[in-house]
Amino acid sequence: MKRLIGVLFCIGLLVGAVATASAKPKPRPVKTTLYFHGNYQFGEVDGIDWLANGTPPMQMNTTEPDGQAPKSMAGGNPGLNRSCTGLPAGFPTWEAMGIAGTIVGDAKLSLHMASPPTSMTARLWVDTPLFSCNESYVPPLSEVIVAVPPGHNEVEIVFPKLKIKAGFNLIVELLAGGSGQAGRVLYDSADMASALTFNCIPTSGKSCI
Repeated sequence: MKRLIGVLFCIGLLVGAVATASAKPKPRPVKTTLYFHGNYQFGEVDGIDWLANGTPPMQMNTTEPDGQAPKSMAGGNPGLNRSCTGLPAGFPTWEAMGIAGTIVGDAKLSLHMASPPTSMTARLWVDTPLFSCNESYVPPLSEVIVAVPPGHNEVEIVFPKLKIKAGFNLIVELLAGGSGQAGRVLYDSADMASALTFNCIPTSGKSCI
């Protein structure tokens, strides 16, 4: 009887060791920061270039800006078509390509603004074609409106409690408030590095981008 108990005990230890060895560690979220960039000093020119020549919209990626003078773009005319998934020629719009993972928790926009007192709407999409308008319009996965104080300020906008899977792109669009006053977003410099920060569980590897 003692011999049988000993054999069963050894089998239990062996099964436990095999289960432990085969168990995969649960992937953990990776903090990711995407910095806003532009090709021109004024984002309005990037928008015209996108509209006239089909060039990509302004990009956001993990490269931290090191320039001295910030680039900028106005929040846009509130009368422009808001039923569009990104409108680079009218509103500040950034796209990140190569996103692969699940964004979880809060995502935070840190925006440097030079503005009169106004409001700003921030929108977030993933895996959505840019410039899908009207009948093709895809509502954003998250949309937040915040007040913007006058002067030069760093404004924080939080997209709360996200759990969204991305396979190829991520879009951020900023829209001026309805007051008719549009502040300017400052970005792409060492001192004014506007960015989006979030936690992401990679589809594979150690990074979502």
